[in-house]
Amino acid sequence: MDLKGRVALVTGASRGLGSGIAVALHRQGAAVAVNYVQGAEQAEDVCGRIKSEGGRAVAIQADVTLQADVRAMVKKIEASLGPIDILVNNAGHNPLHSIDSMSEEDWEKVIALNLKSYFLVSKAVLEGMVQRKAGRIINITSISGQRGGLACDVDYSAAKAGIMGFTRSLARWAAPKGILVNAVAPGYIATENLFGVCSEERIKELIASIPLGRLGTPEDIGEVVAFLAGPGGAYMVGEVLTVNGGAHIG
Repeated sequence: MDLKGRVALVTGASRGLGSGIAVALHRQGAAVAVNYVQGAEQAEDVCGRIKSEGGRAVAIQADVTLQADVRAMVKKIEASLGPIDILVNNAGHNPLHSIDSMSEEDWEKVIALNLKSYFLVSKAVLEGMVQRKAGRIINITSISGQRGGLACDVDYSAAKAGIMGFTRSLARWAAPKGILVNAVAPGYIATENLFGVCSEERIKELIASIPLGRLGTPEDIGEVVAFLAGPGGAYMVGEVLTVNGGAHIG
């Protein structure tokens, strides 16, 4: 129970990667705030799973692209669970539309959710972390930010590449203050979003491109996040851990 006594906030945690990360942090001892913007029932299901295993969890609704929502969320978490020790910026979505069909509004929405939200939530929790001279921030980026997206989805790929620069820059500033900032770059993960935008044939092609021969799972990513949040990540600063079954070498 490496994270016993710690409080973690996971954004976009009602399903997919976020839910796997929330459960993994709980299983290492952390109390977990499960953020969602829609899908209250799914968020409560994640909290129920954690509570059924003896953990502490609370579902918190907030639009993480809005500063007022973010600040209110942080206050609610502090009141119900305590000061936030671990932030996992995970909220995101990839509509998987190509540049030829992408509008300016499409671009702005994807950048806001997948990049701006990381800035807003990090800034909000850093106030307390700086005072306590301790904290962990783990940003979820993507293989799309490393080598481009599946369908010329330049908005999502640009946001995910931006997260890596954001991580390294923030890490330089935060490390002297006792706060460790790192990122995880998942490959192709078996989530509702992936199955919702990719055909069965495309899924087979993706699996064939992965040396490990399977899609990743939210739990695969959750374990790596828990490592960074715990003692094992105590000397890691500004790193981007690639977790993709070898897809980058496939």
